[in-house]
Amino acid sequence: MVFKNILVPYDGSSYADRAFTKAVKLAKQHNSHLRVVACLDVANLGGWYVDKRINKDIMKKAKNLTEKLFSKLNYTAKKHGIDMDSKIIESNNAVKSLLSFSKSKNIDLIVMGSSGRGGFDKVLLGSVSNGVMQKAKCPVLIIK
Repeated sequence: MVFKNILVPYDGSSYADRAFTKAVKLAKQHNSHLRVVACLDVANLGGWYVDKRINKDIMKKAKNLTEKLFSKLNYTAKKHGIDMDSKIIESNNAVKSLLSFSKSKNIDLIVMGSSGRGGFDKVLLGSVSNGVMQKAKCPVLIIK
């Protein structure tokens, strides 16, 4: 099986770092294109009582931090001769956003960390990785 488009959901966690490293190795083996996506959760920016201007400032800072992380990942990919692009998605539901992105970009393989920054929803597997694994139409490689 050849993987031409590999998706790496990225949240800055150590699990996501390990998934990215594995995806780079796979991309090199299969001469694949890497797509790195970060889903910024707009629902967790604050409650209804928080000034909306504060939410916009938090989102702006989150995007800036994510862009810096993407820059480092892009450097690593280029160092290994891998073509990579990245995207930030503002989302209320990371699983749905990742699945939609995956479908729209004809992703052949999703490589993601087993857990991330999403909290302690599941004991063995993160809620996002669990949701993507169960609903994706392509193979999903979960990295511990």
